[in-house]
Amino acid sequence: MQLDKTRIAIRERSFTELLDLALHVLREHAGPLALAFVVGVAPVALFNYWLLGGALSGEVYDYEDVLAYVFVNGMLICFQIPLATAPMTLYLGQALFVERPTPARIARDFAASLGQLTLFQVIVRGVVGMFVFTLPVLYLGWPYLTEIILLERNPWRKRSPQGTSTLTRSGNMHARNRGELFGRWLASAVIGLMFVLILWRSLWSLAQLLTGDHENEAAEWTVWLPVAIWLTVGYFTVVRFLSYLDLRIRTEGWEVELLLRAEAARLTRQLT
Repeated sequence: MQLDKTRIAIRERSFTELLDLALHVLREHAGPLALAFVVGVAPVALFNYWLLGGALSGEVYDYEDVLAYVFVNGMLICFQIPLATAPMTLYLGQALFVERPTPARIARDFAASLGQLTLFQVIVRGVVGMFVFTLPVLYLGWPYLTEIILLERNPWRKRSPQGTSTLTRSGNMHARNRGELFGRWLASAVIGLMFVLILWRSLWSLAQLLTGDHENEAAEWTVWLPVAIWLTVGYFTVVRFLSYLDLRIRTEGWEVELLLRAEAARLTRQLT
């Protein structure tokens, strides 16, 4: 691991630059990221289809049925995103410093972080998310909590007065940047919605063209809409990771810390 020779240049970037950089990262790491995406997303997407796909399987369903399906499916996806995208985040964290991240190490890191992910990103978010009007708080309040859990691996509670916990670390990172985080969240929501609509209609039209089946309207909602949502989530997982790095650079001088840690490691090797 070479802390001063990262695979992504460590410097401050605007949000539009991060959106563009995410496309370059997806192109550069297309194969591994696609595999990590499938490993994380496929199980929950298939579970959602098994659980809700029958809601629109009848020959007759009305507008209210479609709205209910979209709402429930959307809520499920919101709660599943942290766990489903964890393999992608772990791969990106390793690929930043290591040329060839190994699946075994990603699996070990995921297993080590699973307890906190379940506690904070499933149970706590689930309790908060029961109140629909608080749903934005899940992303405005803790937008980078997943990255903190997976990549920094702080204990869930303080072990000493000088130590830090995951929630303390999250609070310190986010508290001073509410305005910028809100702006990025709003921009992500608008752009993400456009991505979902474009992908959804494109995939559905392509499926109709290739299969010649223009009557199976239920698949439009139960198959292609979730596929479009998850593809958009995959892209914004990369954007979120890059935004997390950018926030650390802006507020913590992370690039200077990496250089100092790299130099300290070199001196240690020389002295020993």
